[in-house]
Amino acid sequence: MSKLSKARDYVLQNKDKVNNEYRLNYHVMAEIGWINDPNGFVYYNGEYHLFYQYYPYDSAWGPMHWGHVKSKDLVKWECLPVALAPDMYYDADGCFSGSAIEKDGKLYLMYTGHTNPDVDNPENIRQIQNIAVSEDGIEFKKVKHNPVISTRDLPENALPQDFRDPKVFKRGEEYYVVIGSRHQEGDGQLLLYKSKDLLNWAYVGVLARSENNIGKMWECPDLFQMGEHDVLVISPQFLERDGDKYCNLYSSVYILGNCDFKNCKFDFNTIDEIDSGFDFYAPQTLVDNKGRRILIAWMQMWERNVPTHDKGHKWAGAMTLPRELKIFKGKLYQYPVEEMKNYRANHVSYKAVIVKGTLALEKIEGQSIELELEIDSLKANKFGLKVLKDEENQTVMYYDRQEGKFIFDRSNSGEILRGSESEDIKDVRRVKVSLLENKLKLRIFIDRISVEVFIQEGERVITSTVYPKSTAKAIEFFSDEKILIKTLNKWDIRVKEEV
Repeated sequence: MSKLSKARDYVLQNKDKVNNEYRLNYHVMAEIGWINDPNGFVYYNGEYHLFYQYYPYDSAWGPMHWGHVKSKDLVKWECLPVALAPDMYYDADGCFSGSAIEKDGKLYLMYTGHTNPDVDNPENIRQIQNIAVSEDGIEFKKVKHNPVISTRDLPENALPQDFRDPKVFKRGEEYYVVIGSRHQEGDGQLLLYKSKDLLNWAYVGVLARSENNIGKMWECPDLFQMGEHDVLVISPQFLERDGDKYCNLYSSVYILGNCDFKNCKFDFNTIDEIDSGFDFYAPQTLVDNKGRRILIAWMQMWERNVPTHDKGHKWAGAMTLPRELKIFKGKLYQYPVEEMKNYRANHVSYKAVIVKGTLALEKIEGQSIELELEIDSLKANKFGLKVLKDEENQTVMYYDRQEGKFIFDRSNSGEILRGSESEDIKDVRRVKVSLLENKLKLRIFIDRISVEVFIQEGERVITSTVYPKSTAKAIEFFSDEKILIKTLNKWDIRVKEEV
C-alpha cells in the first residue's frame, strides 16, 4: 500500500475514535491527528480549497502530509482525502508548506520537499520545491520535473537547510514564487523566482532581507497587491518582543510597501503585527471570484502544550475564521467573512443597558456564539466582559482607559496552557487601541475552545485558544464606573444541522 493510500485508509478507519470534548463547531479541523500551517488556500472551480500541514497518525507533529478541505462559502467545510504524502526521494521526510494556483483548468500545488537523512546532524537537512497537479482538485500527481527548484538554484550564502514555504502567484504573463530562506549569517530573507509554465524556474534575486531586524528565518511568505499597496505577509521566527507586540515565540506580520519586480526589491514603509493574541501563525491569503482578499491562519502556537494531545484526544489544531482584509488609513483591517452571518440563529438583542459593577443578561451565554456590542465608556476607566464563565473558569477581556489598551486574560480559562513566554505575558495579551468618540466596538466569536475578538471594527484582532469545561457558558459584563452598552447582539452560530 502506498503512503498516500495508507494515510487515507488510517483516517477512514480511525476518525471516529477521537474524543469530541473540545471539538470546534465552525472552524476547520482535521478528522483525526495533528494539523498546522494552512497551505494551498485557493478559489478553484467555484469552491474554496484549503490544504494544511497534516500528520494523521498522532496528535503531535510528525512527517508532514497535506490534509484537504473544501467549501462553497468559507464556513461549512467538507473533509476530503489526504492530498499529499511524503513518498518520493525529494520529500521523504515531509511535504512541507506551500501554495496553490490554477493554470489551464488544472490545480497546481507547489510545496517544499523536506529530507533529513541524519536526524543527529541537522546540517544534512535539505529543502527543495516541488509541484503536484490535479485535474479535479482532489487527486494529485507529482510531476516528473521535480524538484522544480533545487539547492542548485539557491544564491550564494543561502542555507540549503532552510528554504521553504513557496507562495506562487501570477503577475502579468509570468508566474512568480516567493520562498522563505535563511542567510548563512542567520537572518531571514525572501528569494524570488519566475517561470512561464510553473515547471521551469529562473532565480530573480533576494526580494527582502531581515538583516536581523525582523526576526530570524522568515516562514510562510505571501505577497499580493491591495489597491496602491504591495502587501508582504511573513511569519518570522524569534522576532524580538517590542513592548506589547510580538509576544509569541513566533510572530506573523504584514509589511506595506512597493514591490519592484524588475529590480527585485521591496521598499516598505509600514510593519505591524497581524494578530495580537496567543494563537495565530502562518497566515495565507487568496483572492476569490468577488475580488476579496481573504486570510486564514493556524490557530495554535509552537512550543506550547495542546490539551487535546495531553489528554489523548487523538487530534490537535484548528484554523482561524477566514477574514477579509482591507487597508484603511495605512493599516490592515480584518473582518470576519460576510458568510458568517448566514449561520446566525436564536438572535437576542439589548439596547441602552447601564452597567456598574457586574451584570449578567438573560440569554446572553454560550460556547458557539457571536457577540456584537458597542459600549459608551462614559467616565469608566476599566470595563469589559467575562466569557466562558462558570464557578471555576472565565476568560476576561476589558479596556483600560489609563493604559489606552484592550487586555485579554486567559489565566483562569480552563486547562493550563504554557509556552516559553516570560511571566508578565504568559496569560495576558495587551494591544494599544483608541476609543472612538469614547466608544468601544467589539465582535467576538466563541467556538468551544477558541475566542476571536475583532476590536474597533477590525483595527485589531486577538485570537486565542482556551479550554474551559463544557459547563462554562455564562457571560458577565463589568465596569468600575457606569458604562452604557448602546447595542448588544448575540447569536448562536449553527453550522451543523440539528438531529
